[in-house]
Amino acid sequence: METIFTDEKDERFLELVGELDKGYYERIGDELSRYDSYNEFKDPHVVILALDNDIAVACASYRTFDDDSVEFKRVFVRKEYRKRGIAYNLICQLEKLVIEENYRYSYIVTGKNNHAAIKLYEKLDYFMIDNFGQFIDDDTVVCMKKEFEVNHISSMIK
Repeated sequence: METIFTDEKDERFLELVGELDKGYYERIGDELSRYDSYNEFKDPHVVILALDNDIAVACASYRTFDDDSVEFKRVFVRKEYRKRGIAYNLICQLEKLVIEENYRYSYIVTGKNNHAAIKLYEKLDYFMIDNFGQFIDDDTVVCMKKEFEVNHISSMIK
């Protein structure tokens, strides 16, 4: 298993996102369409893919949320590859990049009943916050946040 960085235009990523969306629509139904504009790739995304023999089996991405923050999105692992720590690994690799880029916060929005995802994000030290933006009155989702330690090494060099 290897990981590679790419962007939101990568066909392998788009294929995985299609599988993710299909699963959501099967579980939730057409009411999910209210999030379509929120999930469009109108902003550049940094994408990481997990490959097994050159076949994309998992993905995660982030986009800039504001000057200090990113939002993690489209975290997905194909069913037959789950429970192997792949999503955890992908997010950790993205977080390393986020920290190197000097972002201070990361946000994640997920379904309120997506207990596996919530458990994963809590394991990664995300905590629930009040819903924001279009999710303020939406009781079907939870919003989560993580704060990264600010690197003061450069200011300590004499």
